[in-house]
Amino acid sequence: MIVHSKYDQLRNKLFSILSIMLLSVAALPMPSAQALQSPVSFTAVSLPTYQTSGISWSVAQANGLVFVGGTFTSIRPAGSASGSNLTTRNNLAVFNAATGSPTSCAPSVTLPSNPSQATVRTLNVSPDKKTLYVGGYFSQVNGQARNSLAAIDIASCSLIANFKPTSNATVRAIQSTASAVYFGGDVTTANGQARHYAAAVSAAGTASPGALQPWAPVLSKNLRALALKSDDSVIVAGGDFDTVNGADSHALAVLNTTSGAPVKTFPNHFVPVKSVVKDVAVDDTGFYTGNEGTGTGVFDGRIALNWSGYSQRWRDTCLGATQAVVVYKSVVYSGSHAHDCSSMGEYPDGARHHFLAESVNSPSLLAWFPQTNEGTGEGLGPRDMVVAPTSGGDYLWAVGEFTTVNGVAQQGMTRFGASPDATPSAPATTVSSPSAGKTTIGWTTSLDNDNISLTYNVYRDNSTTPIYTKAANSTFWSRPQLSYTDTVTAKSTHSYKVTVSDSVHTTTSVSRSITVK
Repeated sequence: MIVHSKYDQLRNKLFSILSIMLLSVAALPMPSAQALQSPVSFTAVSLPTYQTSGISWSVAQANGLVFVGGTFTSIRPAGSASGSNLTTRNNLAVFNAATGSPTSCAPSVTLPSNPSQATVRTLNVSPDKKTLYVGGYFSQVNGQARNSLAAIDIASCSLIANFKPTSNATVRAIQSTASAVYFGGDVTTANGQARHYAAAVSAAGTASPGALQPWAPVLSKNLRALALKSDDSVIVAGGDFDTVNGADSHALAVLNTTSGAPVKTFPNHFVPVKSVVKDVAVDDTGFYTGNEGTGTGVFDGRIALNWSGYSQRWRDTCLGATQAVVVYKSVVYSGSHAHDCSSMGEYPDGARHHFLAESVNSPSLLAWFPQTNEGTGEGLGPRDMVVAPTSGGDYLWAVGEFTTVNGVAQQGMTRFGASPDATPSAPATTVSSPSAGKTTIGWTTSLDNDNISLTYNVYRDNSTTPIYTKAANSTFWSRPQLSYTDTVTAKSTHSYKVTVSDSVHTTTSVSRSITVK
């Protein structure tokens, strides 16, 4: 559910040289983080990453590179305050996936007639990883005329000269095969011919690159997302529409990639009428939708569907508009501003949480809770996500409107790796003597944003051997009280401490001394 927030004015004044040093360290191969709770692959600790001067709407990856598109005019190092240490980038930037630092590739995407309106809203890499397709609202790329859709050769960082299709309005989604580029958004004409929010042209490298193809599904309203099945036989479309080719299919449809005809439609009770589909992700078993609603009685969560029969596998009914979904190793990672998951038996209505993870087989929340703020623009936090493989490990990149990550100033984009993982918070302990020869040590379970299951040890005096060990689960919305009663000599004095471990990091509470009754 969309709730607008005030701009976050927090600014970090670390020196840029520190950022560069941290980026260099981050480039080293990452050891496995044993504290991660399976099946989650990424820690909740964000890694040093450059920032953008505005909103980042889309992210894609190929060959160890990450491409970020949005509405911005510059980038700056991690730790640099807004307006400092700027490097010009016009709405599109390219980064090293392993370090978070920019490459020399700097395509310029502009709208000279109204510069502030220029924006890149969607990015897609061709199946052979050679071409980057760029969509949004713009009229030039590298000073050459392009109407809201362009192609860039990744190896040379050059605009592909003979790929020049035209769109009359903002392109919000792109998916490509070796032969075709499917796109849509607010589009009502493509290459000068009528289209109803979706169109296709011949891919770069074909005999007639950019030529309009007959694929022309008729959507009643805007398209927001596209995702191809791995065999390219069908494409999943998500958006605001209510009908497809005249058939009742609100916000979601599966289309034939040759004819554009609906293969599967979804009546308006499947995605409620007050909700739309903002993103779609796929794997070999099915597809996953990110949904946004406006007003009361909406659906804001995620749906998992099977390719076989297009049946629903599960449905997450958390409130707080979902903007991004990505699947990696049997986990669905999502970006949203989820504030109420009580209908799922998870956390109650309250503060917004912007990253969540769920198994592809169950909507129960997994142990992964990094955090951003709402940020600028509409104030929805994250907007897009991608996993970028590298020789040193895989990284989850997220982009959006946010201006802080885990409470630290960081604008427009961030990334997560397999390490370092979060350190559990110190347990808050109390010690009392309820009766002669008895001491009770109590503590509130700790918080660890990438591990729910933690182990607690209680120590007496200076011993290195625990007198009590307890494993317990805790989350930010459920932190149970634990206790242990020790038997000692009456009138003796003892000190106690409690440690908590996620198997990699151990945190110790403040020792407390007590004279026993």
